[in-house]
Amino acid sequence: MKKKNLIILLVFPFLIAVFCIITVNTTYNKIDVDISYIDWDYNDMEGFQISDDLYPLEARGVNQRHYKVSGDGSLVWTVQNKYAKDTEPCAEIITKGNKYYLKALREGEVIITCSNVKGNIYRQMTGVIYKDAAILLYPAISGSQTNIDSTIYYGEYDHDTDTPATIEMKMLVVPNSAAEEVEISCSDNISFNSDTAVISIEGIGAAHLTLTLPSGLAAPRSFEFEIVDEGVNVYNYEDLLRCTNKSKRGEIVVLRKSFESLDNAYLFDSDGKPIKADGSYRTRENNIECFGNYNSKTGKFSFEDEIYSFTTTYNKNFIEQWNGFVAENPEYDSLTDQVHVGLHVQKDFYGNGYTLNLHNLTYPYAYLLMTNDAGETVRIPELRSDNIFRGPLTFYALGDPNNTPAVALYGQDNIGMYVDGDGITINDVNIKNCEFGDRLANLATVGTVLEVNGEDVTVKNSRLSNGRNVLRAFSSMNFTLSNSFLSHSQNFLLVTGANEYVAVDPEATASFAMLDGSVKAAVIKEFLSSSEDGASENGDDILNEFIFKYYPTSEDQEKIRRSLASIQSALNDVKAVEGKFMGSTEIKDCYFYQSGISAICMESLFNSTFLETASPSELSGAINQFGLAPYIPTHVSGISYPVRLNISGDTRFYDYKVADQIEFGGLIKENISGIANSFDVTIDGKEVTIDTIFPLKRMMTDRASSLGAVYRNSEDGKKYVNVPVAFYGGGVNLSEVTVNNYKNKSTFTGAVDVSLLDSALSYKASGDSGQMATLKALAIKAVVAVTGYEPFSFHFVKGGYLYGETPKVTDLIANVKGE
Repeated sequence: MKKKNLIILLVFPFLIAVFCIITVNTTYNKIDVDISYIDWDYNDMEGFQISDDLYPLEARGVNQRHYKVSGDGSLVWTVQNKYAKDTEPCAEIITKGNKYYLKALREGEVIITCSNVKGNIYRQMTGVIYKDAAILLYPAISGSQTNIDSTIYYGEYDHDTDTPATIEMKMLVVPNSAAEEVEISCSDNISFNSDTAVISIEGIGAAHLTLTLPSGLAAPRSFEFEIVDEGVNVYNYEDLLRCTNKSKRGEIVVLRKSFESLDNAYLFDSDGKPIKADGSYRTRENNIECFGNYNSKTGKFSFEDEIYSFTTTYNKNFIEQWNGFVAENPEYDSLTDQVHVGLHVQKDFYGNGYTLNLHNLTYPYAYLLMTNDAGETVRIPELRSDNIFRGPLTFYALGDPNNTPAVALYGQDNIGMYVDGDGITINDVNIKNCEFGDRLANLATVGTVLEVNGEDVTVKNSRLSNGRNVLRAFSSMNFTLSNSFLSHSQNFLLVTGANEYVAVDPEATASFAMLDGSVKAAVIKEFLSSSEDGASENGDDILNEFIFKYYPTSEDQEKIRRSLASIQSALNDVKAVEGKFMGSTEIKDCYFYQSGISAICMESLFNSTFLETASPSELSGAINQFGLAPYIPTHVSGISYPVRLNISGDTRFYDYKVADQIEFGGLIKENISGIANSFDVTIDGKEVTIDTIFPLKRMMTDRASSLGAVYRNSEDGKKYVNVPVAFYGGGVNLSEVTVNNYKNKSTFTGAVDVSLLDSALSYKASGDSGQMATLKALAIKAVVAVTGYEPFSFHFVKGGYLYGETPKVTDLIANVKGE
């Protein structure tokens, strides 16, 4: 009977390989769609004369292509004095109907902000409020107008380290008749040509250019900025590559323009083609370039010769073993161990609030039109053969990893920006891997937004968004993330862990708890092999019994649990890694918003008997007997070294999600559910999903509910959870999370264990499900046998803290100013 049930479990992948049929899961968990950016026609500095007149304020929120904005898509305007010394407001916003106006009240400078209602998309300019005369002074190439850090940075050089930098300025005196009276002064590290209005940089450090009217008719106006030692100003894509991917040691980058997607960078004609003028495409603003070299004739980019690639730093044992198998079996395709990178950064990077949008490189070039559960036509991104970013590398797969494996576990992913080196600072950059629409699952193949590989790295005042994972820091000591905004990931907004691990020593001797209550000392490799009589004398016999036997009584469950715990303990060489931290992270004053699973993940290797010796043997034997996996590798895992993470300051987790809509499909890929649905298989009267065989979501939500950490919305009746931190289970995870000097630590529940093993042992069908119930039990146990038997662990936010609120970037700006 048990072999028959196992065949049911495993025959689906065989059928899919033969007949190539699968039901695509059209469950379409929508998230709110924000505007992509704000379009307006204002310079960095604008003048407003004091009068009884009102100045109309106009801007346009631009949607992501093919997607409408969720909820209230209107824009709102605010104004505040630029300098604290101006205690009375210099201007105010007047609303009439749905239109906004500025009223100039008294002389001074103000910051005028336009944002979406949420406050997470914004744009700013400086308003000069004057009575009789004014001096306006600003760069000809506009600033980003989306700075978090108010300091403006310029590099010492243009193009390369042999070309001193220049800055073209715009000067305007009102009334124009007073222009000839202007006197000019500047700091010693720059010079200024008033005829050409060009600043020449001659040194480093703080700099200023000041214009005054001796008559005092207008207030003096200064342009203040910081000149970065050995910094290189980047104005185009070739400059960007020369400073990063094409540089052996890297250059200090100072962004002077944004680099956008094709749709967001260029102006288009009525046929939807980019407009060319004088041999170049017309950009929508003078501070924007396209990320990548676009060929209008082919409609393609040339990233193959421009990206940076390196051999994965993560565990690649499976990849190497699989490729060794392929060398002798060429009918199968090999796996790459190369990680592809959009930008390889080896020195400091000053973003000046500009955007790096890598959509042209990372997002699938094709799509499918499908009908979702609500009967709506939706776009599902689909990889094309020329896509370079194709999803994460495989850490392990049960089955052919290139052809619908039953289960696949993931390793390192491709990367938007790779920060590679020690002592590097990334400041005030807005990095997004793509524009992805209204579904986090659309991010499955687009890679990690930013990855850190080095010691004493700092990322501050930055916005990182739109990736499978947003930020990854592995084996990086003293990494600091401060005053930054992380949003929109399929899995996690921050993933940290260690590349280093201790492999299982198969020759080591360990103590094992037997089912009869005795303890047996044995060599690991020998214990996990099959005994001749199958009388539960070895670990493999115990594991086979675990897979195929129900445990209805608590006593029987405890026996098998105790035995499995001893087996897992033998695989985990705790003494070798305990207290030996290979990475440390400090998170201060950061905002986390809209992850698919949790904001932060403390990752460790899955570590199991199946990964070590392909045990239980009856599972691997059936796989081999029916040809359902061409190759089953062994000795591929181990125990990860731990890392530390501390949360401090006013860090906030705005990361509520509907509990039933948490998706683990980006964490562990399985095709059993899709295949089962192709044959209309149901279990307990329900469609088979990943939650059927990997029931972590239900268990996690149940634990959160018991701790008062589930928020029920009285309006929609749905349950919401906020998961700041998740610890990988399976293998032992010895990493630590602390909340020293954390303002909001009272909102945390503390770590809560969730055991998939408990679910596997205690599963009971909710009716007479018969063979399908057996299938579910087998599937759950098979997954646990692959991942390992240790629990996962989660922190929750309790009491509905910050539910319904969204992060506002203006709060981060205030942090920089010390307000």
